[in-house]
Amino acid sequence: MTKHYRILFLGALVSLMAGCAKEEQSNSDPVKKPGAIVLNEGNMGSNNAALSVLDLDNGKADNMWFQNANGRKLGDQAQDMILYGSKVYITVTESNTLEVLDPATGISTRKSMGSLKPRYIAAHNGKVYVTCYNPPCVVCIDTATLAIEDTCRLGDYRPEGIAIAQGKAFVAGAYHKNDYNRFDNKIYVVDLTVFDTMPSIAAGSNNNRIELVDENTLVINHGNGTTASPSGMFFLNTATCAVTAAGCVLTRMTVYNGKVYGFHAPYGGTPSFVVVNCDGSVEDFPFTPAFEDMEQNENPYGIHINPYNGDLYITTDGSYRVPGDIYCFRPDGSLRFKTEAGMFPSKILFLTM
Repeated sequence: MTKHYRILFLGALVSLMAGCAKEEQSNSDPVKKPGAIVLNEGNMGSNNAALSVLDLDNGKADNMWFQNANGRKLGDQAQDMILYGSKVYITVTESNTLEVLDPATGISTRKSMGSLKPRYIAAHNGKVYVTCYNPPCVVCIDTATLAIEDTCRLGDYRPEGIAIAQGKAFVAGAYHKNDYNRFDNKIYVVDLTVFDTMPSIAAGSNNNRIELVDENTLVINHGNGTTASPSGMFFLNTATCAVTAAGCVLTRMTVYNGKVYGFHAPYGGTPSFVVVNCDGSVEDFPFTPAFEDMEQNENPYGIHINPYNGDLYITTDGSYRVPGDIYCFRPDGSLRFKTEAGMFPSKILFLTM
């Protein structure tokens, strides 16, 4: 995690603690103590995306946190979540909304995104940048007014992940808007000063997630494991645009202390966990996570590391009828707790130690 985001997390923690103090007096605040927020994507078409609040001490999750705070559900297929300033921003793709949430109370403002189908989010200099499917573009949203200030079109291929470095937005090109089997092989580069595209970078196929390692380095995974789009990952130098292939495949990944921790979870196969350095070399994972009572055909779905104590969090996908779980492992590999989350828990924001 960058220094910038550590400051942001601490700012959110102050707000959260203030909310907790009010709760002790009035018992009306839905957040009882600092913890983490979990994004549950939900099933497409089922309107069951949710936010959970997680107690990091005892592992208890309140999976009705958002609904109780707002008197409504989060929506249909939540996709991404970031903390920026004192607010949490969440994209809900099939509901075509952007949620702007106060982490101290759980209360959220819902912004309509028309028919854009918002996907992934990044933030910079008071603006939030969101990749969208319809049409393929990146939109710039002012965080003070929540107005869409500008739109940068990306052509005919739908974008996924986005990261910001060197005053530019790097966007993963995935697949054609009219054909899921026509894969993009580009990373789009948007100059944030003029909000227009620069020359794209040829790399990967069906590019997906982008993580910022540092100001000079991005890590990107790609592919869907098929012959037409083999899976892989690579590092991108944001200053030179040079690409370095990594010696492994990661389905999901997270960055911790300048290294990439992740897993490859082929459907029906045994997941493998590795650590990848920025030169593309691979290290053994510190331990092999042991999953208790995992359902048949259940797989790891998300990976996160608590930046304050090094605990490893693995979420599982459950099934289309059964909620997923959250496993928390200490740095020595022992299980701290396992708890049930919502449907398809994917991302975790840590707000305290």
